[in-house]
Amino acid sequence: MLERPCKVRTSTDPKPWMSDGRRGRRPSPPPPPRSSAAAEAGNGGNFDRVLFKNLVEMVPLVESLMDRRANSSFTRRASVVYTPAPSNSKKAAESKAGRASQTISAKQQRDLDTAQRNDQNGSSDDLSIFSRNVEVENSLKDREELSILREQVNDLQRKILEKDEALKSAEIEINQMKAACVSIDELKFQIAEKDSLAKSINSQLNNAKITLADKQAALERLTWEARMSNRKIEELQGEIISMDYDIAALMQIYEKLCINNSAVFSDDSLTSYNLEPLPDANEIDDIEIEKMEEARTCYLAAVAAAKENPTEESLATAAECCSTIARRACYNLFSAYRSHLQNVSHLSTLEPLSCHG
Repeated sequence: MLERPCKVRTSTDPKPWMSDGRRGRRPSPPPPPRSSAAAEAGNGGNFDRVLFKNLVEMVPLVESLMDRRANSSFTRRASVVYTPAPSNSKKAAESKAGRASQTISAKQQRDLDTAQRNDQNGSSDDLSIFSRNVEVENSLKDREELSILREQVNDLQRKILEKDEALKSAEIEINQMKAACVSIDELKFQIAEKDSLAKSINSQLNNAKITLADKQAALERLTWEARMSNRKIEELQGEIISMDYDIAALMQIYEKLCINNSAVFSDDSLTSYNLEPLPDANEIDDIEIEKMEEARTCYLAAVAAAKENPTEESLATAAECCSTIARRACYNLFSAYRSHLQNVSHLSTLEPLSCHG
């Protein structure tokens, strides 16, 4: 009987064909063993064609299973273990046994062929079952890995959603902070404007206070000047009144002197002298009278101007006009009095002459 040509088992070796000292080349399929019937017949060139065909068909399947290791869905890898070919001594023993068993009947040969076919069918069935089991295991593992990956993806999606929500909340907070900063800047600008306005108002208020103080000082100065002017006016009025009294007294004295002089020289002895009469107070020179009127007019105008605008210049002008009037009046009175005295003295000198004549 023939042994099973190959067995498939799981392995983690990425290059299973490189084991057993055969690295660097793929394992070649084992040579097809000679059938026992051919050995018994003694023909070395005869072999079982069915078995060879099955072996040739199994090689691509095994290679396809080996090539699936590069696929990511197949995490487990398989290696093929071949049964070593029998040695020459064994072949010789089999040939001898075949020669010795040439006496086997045809029925035994048919039974042997049937058993071989059954063994071949069983081996192929075992291989297909094993490959199916491997595929089922791989599919189960793939499903498990897929479920794990789905869970991981779900976790990642949940984390991403959480991060997105946190990012949105952070953006909302940033926008709120920006709006708050803008409002704060606006408030600062308004506060700066209010401060500048308050400073300008304070400066204007200080300037107004200074101006008010200056005006109060000027008002006090004007009030003091008005008081002084009123005082000077009162003094001038007093002086005018006293001068009027003096003038009236002088006029009375002058009138009395005139009356006395006229009484002394009223006798007949003096009638022969053609003497001029004494000048009366009303017979003053017209020029002096005009000067007196002009001085009086100037004085009244100066007094009115001093009342309207009591300045030192106006008060000095009024005082000068008043003194001018007084001087003119005194000058006229004393001139009249002196001329009268001269006339009296002249008459006194003439009287003894008349008496002597």
